[in-house]
Amino acid sequence: MQPGECFISLIGGASIFQGESRYMCVCFCEQNKAFVVEALPASLAEIGAVGGFELIIDLVNSYGGKRIYLPTRAARFFDMTGLDVPSVVYQHWRDIADVNGQLDIPSSWGLFLSLRRAAIRVAVARKWPPEMLHATFGVSRRQLKAYRN
Repeated sequence: MQPGECFISLIGGASIFQGESRYMCVCFCEQNKAFVVEALPASLAEIGAVGGFELIIDLVNSYGGKRIYLPTRAARFFDMTGLDVPSVVYQHWRDIADVNGQLDIPSSWGLFLSLRRAAIRVAVARKWPPEMLHATFGVSRRQLKAYRN
């Protein structure tokens, strides 16, 4: 891959879910579980609640930005995808899936933005100075007020 293409993938957000960045991402999610689960889309929040952050990343890396068919039985889903989804999560997915049994999986960019929101909330909860929040996340004072409320 050429340097320009590496930069494009970096800006796209997907690179955060690979290599050492993936490990740091999972550690952040595990250490700040409540903030992360609150920020995740419904299709991923249930997995996060049971602590499957690696599964979330695998799911988004494989099927992000797509609709995925959910067979009636979780075992068949595993056979199709190789992803072992806990039965309670799978049942929840079946409940929120459309009438055709399909579920929208957020893109890597969608997951990146959710984790960014969680990181901002963690930083605000830890009382980072406003200047540091501005420099790190590029958020305005108005946005900071919204995060504090």
